[in-house]
Amino acid sequence: MSVNSVNSTLMKSKLYRSILFLLMAGFCFATTATAKNSPEISGDARLSAAEKVLKETEDTVTLYVKGLCCPSCAIGIRKKVSKLLFVDTKRLEKGVTLDTKTQLATIAVTGYDPAYLPALSQAVRDAGYDPFHLYRLEKGKVTLTEIPQEDE
Repeated sequence: MSVNSVNSTLMKSKLYRSILFLLMAGFCFATTATAKNSPEISGDARLSAAEKVLKETEDTVTLYVKGLCCPSCAIGIRKKVSKLLFVDTKRLEKGVTLDTKTQLATIAVTGYDPAYLPALSQAVRDAGYDPFHLYRLEKGKVTLTEIPQEDE
C-alpha cells in the first residue's frame, strides 16, 4: 500500500467520523428540540435522582453531564470513561450508566479518591460533553462537588 493510499484512507476515515458525529449531534438536537413535556429538570430533581441512584448502587459516583440528551450520546461517554483505571467495567454497562432524562452519568468506581475527578472530567470532555457536578454518597448523605469549567 502506498503512502498516498494510506493518507487517502485516513482522510476518508476522519471524514466519515466527522459526518457521523454531525449526524448524531443533529439527531440529538432534533430529539431535544421536538420532545414534548421533557424540559430540563431542576437542580433539586437532579439531586434527588442522584441520591436515589447512589443509595441503590454501591461504590459509584454520579456526574451531571450537560448535553446528555439521547442514547447516542452515551456511546462516546461510555467509551472514554470506561478506559479509566479506577472504573469498574465489570459492573453497570462497562462501568457506566447514563440517564438522558436527568443528564446523569453513574460510574462504578473501585473506591473513590478525589484525585479521580480531573481524569473523569477530562474523559467526559474528550467525549464532547461538559461535566458540571459530581455527586457521591458520604456517610449516608449526598455531597455535590462543582466541577471547574475549562474556560474558568
